[in-house]
Parts: sequence; C-alpha cells; structure tokens
Amino acid sequence: MTRQEIKHVEDMLSIIVGQPMRSFARAGGMVIVDFGELIEIDMGKRDESGRPVQDDNGRRITQKSRKGRYGIDVLCSMRFSCGDEIIFTQSDIFLPNDEIANKSNFDWDTFQWHVFGDNYFDRKIVKHFNNEFSDYIVKNVKVSKFGDLTIAFENGFVIELLVDGSGYSENWRFGEINSTKPLIIVNGNGIDN
Repeated sequence: MTRQEIKHVEDMLSIIVGQPMRSFARAGGMVIVDFGELIEIDMGKRDESGRPVQDDNGRRITQKSRKGRYGIDVLCSMRFSCGDEIIFTQSDIFLPNDEIANKSNFDWDTFQWHVFGDNYFDRKIVKHFNNEFSDYIVKNVKVSKFGDLTIAFENGFVIELLVDGSGYSENWRFGEINSTKPLIIVNGNGIDN
C-alpha cells in the first residue's frame, strides 16, 4: 500500500475510534466484528447449526436484530490478544472444541467445524465475551504497508488482521452495516473502493 492509501484507510476507520465494539461473531469461516451506535436491522434467521432458515416457498426468513453501525468482515488471518497472550485466532474456527476433541471416538473426517458451538472459536468467543462488550472501546487503529490492520482497545486487548492473500484476493472489508457498498476493501494489491 502507498502512504496515501494507508492514510485513506486509517481516515475511513477513524470513525470507530472512541466507539464500543458491539459483537464478535462468524459466518462460516468469515469473522465479523461490529462497532458503534446500535441500529436495528433485518437479519437472516439461522438454525442451531448456523444454516439460514427458509419458509415453505424457499424464501429466507428474517428477524430484527441490533448491530453496531460499522462492521469489519475478516477473510484473512486474525488474532485477538492481550499483552503476551493470544486469546483466539481465526484458524480456531476449524478446530474442534475441547469437549469434542477429547472424545475417544473423535474423527477429523467427520468433524463439522461449521456447526455453531462445535469449534474452538465459538466456545472461546462465548467464554471470553459472554455477550458483554462494554469494556471494549476502540483506542486507535493502524494500517501497515501490506494492509494489515491493528485495532487497539482502551482495556489493552488488540485485534490484528494479517493480510494473507496476494493479488486481488479480498482480505478484509469495512463499511456501514446497513449499506450495500463497503467503504474499504483491502486485497493483496492494496485497496479497492
């Protein structure tokens, strides 16, 4: 990324500085983090395994939900840490939780990482946050020459997005939750917006 692109991305993301994190979740292998004032949106309803729910005519069923105004969709490597401790990473999505992994009949070939709660990531999210995000106020954001993003919180925790796709491979995006157009898309070549 050029210095101008880095400054542009940091300027766009500066809108979340001083704002609270509102949720940390995933959709399949993509991590989703949202920030800012809560707004009400229509979201697709999902069953207990995380699959979209449809009516008898095949239309997706929606429900009202409250989300932060701004969101980051993470398709690249991500880690959440505090000090010298890594709390969880994006790759934890593909690992079984301890209960499943410790079963005597555990089989990697039949492990279903996409089922909500069955993987290590889902369990760490619930255990760490317990649906309480009020202590996570964004202190600052920094972008590297490769497009890596660091979001530091006032309580010492840090989210790091590590660009791991080259070329035009999308690594992460930032935008308003209710908008169809992202404000920034970071790929291996820089930004696309």
